[in-house]
This record gives sequence, C-alpha cells and structure tokens, in this order.
Amino acid sequence: MRQLRTVVVGGGLAGLSAALELVDGGASVTLVEARPTLGGAVQTLPERDGDPAPAPDNGQHVALGACSEYLAFIEQIGSGNSLARIKLKLPVVDRDRRVSTIGPGPFGLLGYRHLSWRERLRVARVAQRVGRLDPNEHDDVSFAELLRDLGQRPAEIDRFWDVFIRPALNLPSSEASASLAIFTVKTALLGPKSASDLLLPLAPLSEMHGDAAATLLRARGATIMMRANVESVLDGGVELADGGSLEADAVVVATPAAECAALLGESAPNLGDSPIVSVHLWFDRPIMEPSLAALLDSPAHWVFDRGRLTGHEPEKGQYLTVVSSGVPELMDVRGKDIVALIAGELTGRFGEAELLWSRVSREPRATFAGSPGSAASRAEARTSRAKVFRAGTWTQTGWPATMEGAVRSGKKAARLALELEGENGPGRAVSA
Repeated sequence: MRQLRTVVVGGGLAGLSAALELVDGGASVTLVEARPTLGGAVQTLPERDGDPAPAPDNGQHVALGACSEYLAFIEQIGSGNSLARIKLKLPVVDRDRRVSTIGPGPFGLLGYRHLSWRERLRVARVAQRVGRLDPNEHDDVSFAELLRDLGQRPAEIDRFWDVFIRPALNLPSSEASASLAIFTVKTALLGPKSASDLLLPLAPLSEMHGDAAATLLRARGATIMMRANVESVLDGGVELADGGSLEADAVVVATPAAECAALLGESAPNLGDSPIVSVHLWFDRPIMEPSLAALLDSPAHWVFDRGRLTGHEPEKGQYLTVVSSGVPELMDVRGKDIVALIAGELTGRFGEAELLWSRVSREPRATFAGSPGSAASRAEARTSRAKVFRAGTWTQTGWPATMEGAVRSGKKAARLALELEGENGPGRAVSA
C-alpha cells in the first residue's frame, strides 16, 4: 500500500507536532514554512553585534508541570535536558521592595504577606470554590467578574490572581474568559503538586524547539521547505505562491486563525489578538537574587535571570529578561522609552545599577485573546473539507493559548489525517 502523502502548512509547534505524529503514523510528510526558521511564536531573535550570550528569545516562554504533551514533544525531539523544572516558589515584589512568596495549592497562600491574613483566607476559600466549577459554563463572563461574584475583592484580584492569570492567559483577569481561567486554576494551581512546577528553557528557544524538531523530522524522511508561501489549500494538496504545487492525500493547516481562514476561503473567526512585549536588559551589577520574580503594580510583570537560567552569566553584571503580557498600551511606545520605563521598574525594586545593553522584542499577535465569548469562535480540527484539518492554539484544544495547546492541536489534526488511510486508502477520493 502506498504511503499516505501529507502536507503540513506552518512550522510552529502545532505544525511540528503534526508532522512528527504523521511520520510516526507511517505517512510521508512535507512541511511548508514561510519563514527562514521553524518554531513559529517560539523563537530566538536574530543575533546582533553586542548581544550577550545567548542571543535573547522573543520572550521568556514558561510551561507548567501539567503540560504533559509539550513535555513529551520536548523529550521526543531530544531537548529534555534543555528544560529546568522548578517547584513553584514565586517571589513577588511590591513597590516598597517587600518580597513575599507564593507556593502551590491553597496552603501556598499562607505566607503570602502582600495580602492580610483575612484576605489570604478569603482567597483560599474562593480558590476552592473555583475548583468546583465547570469551565464550560462560564465563558460568558470575565474571570474578575466571576471572582467578585464569589466574594473576592479588587485588591485580592490585583495582588494575587492577576500574578498568575495575566502571564498564563496573556490578559488581565478583567479581560480574560472565566472559562479559561477556571481551567488554568484547576489544572495548575489546584492540581497535583507537580502540575504547578515551572518549566524554564535552559537553551535558546529556536535551538531546542525548531532546530531540534527539524533534525528529527529530516532523519525520519520528512521534507522541510523553508521560505515557501502557500497560496491556497485544495482537496488534493496545496498551491504555492511561486506557481508550484504539492499533491497530498491529507493537509494540516497549522497557521494563525486569520491566515488559516484565508487559505481555506473561509471567514476569519471572531478572535482578537493579545500582545507580549519583552525587554532584555544587561546591568553592570547583579540586582536580583532569585532566578525569577513577579512585580506587583508594575508594567513589568515577570522578570527572569536569563544569564543564570541558560548557564551563561556574563562576566560582569546581570542579564535579565522582563515579560509584559497583554499590554497593547506598550506596543506603540518607542523602544528607548520602554527600556527606560522597564529598567526603572527593576532598579526601583531591586537596587540601582547602570544599564550596559538593552533590546526590545514585541509580538503584537502573540496569542489569541481568550476573552469572554471566545470559546464559540475557536474552530474544530475538522474542516468542511474531508482531507483538510486545522491546528493551532486558537482551535478547540481545551487549553488556553499555550505551547501545550499548540502541541495538542497538532497531534489531534494529524491523528484525524491518519484515519483517512484506514477509511479510504491513500490517494483515493474522499467526499466532503
């Protein structure tokens, strides 16, 4: 029997996961990517003169211990040693430089001094109530609305819940769907202790994701086409912008929502975008003791010691990455002004230092906006065409816009494509 011929459009984590699943299933695979690099939203920035080693990533990507499919993907491509697993013990720093730590589960709140004892107890009670809710029943309201209905007060939302929800969903609680927030709380904070572990990259993102996956795919016989644009997706393959075409028995389209809709001739789903701004800073002296920290009441949400985490601490000073999640107000601010703002936040919290180098990375469409009502706009993996399937964090994965969601979506689409071989035989006509 002839191999099932497949084409995967898009080389982000969803496309790479789909391609690996298809290869494992015995299909022949051609992966088509428009960029010169693989990894999609998980990238290392092009190196510039004067950059400290390693070159900065396009943001500090963090996974959780609950991200089982992402972990399996990383192990499969041989990058398991490039992840550090750290028990959740998050230092949170307020404007007065006071530091308090959050741990996993309701008991992890007991020592959190940024809330009064009464506030901590109230948060713990609300967390237990959130843990009993069905996420699917609460997509019509924001998480902040739900928390207020459950008895949470604004200061408690700002000083505890947003510390986690904002980076997890790339939106503040006031704008995030309660459905996605409930899922996140139940899966990570209230799950098994290991579920809240932080998984931090020890190597450049491109090296441990796109490059590693490409090496394995090529070794397994897959073809990878870089700098190749797909013009349209047909039932029997794809047409390329250069006039060429690729025949296929099945196609997986693993691109952002609007691009996927255009390739399939559909209306774009009603999903907004949420940005991430990352500021990379090299100071002349160490100012932050822990490897990571969160800042309260600051446009700098989480701070990471990139030099220490990657094992490349500079000979002098400290190399930090700051991530600001869901901050459209920063997208149009000049780079120098953002650097001054974020550097000032850090020196104001940790101590004075001279800035030796900086770099800003902006991702205007870093994730889809998981706002109230967004669940209805997330498409299924199946399309109206029997031989074409969708993948991407924006599809119906059950997860927020995360690396875990991307991997799950790719595997799901690939498994549906592999079913075609059993149902119809490769190369045989499949009716829509």
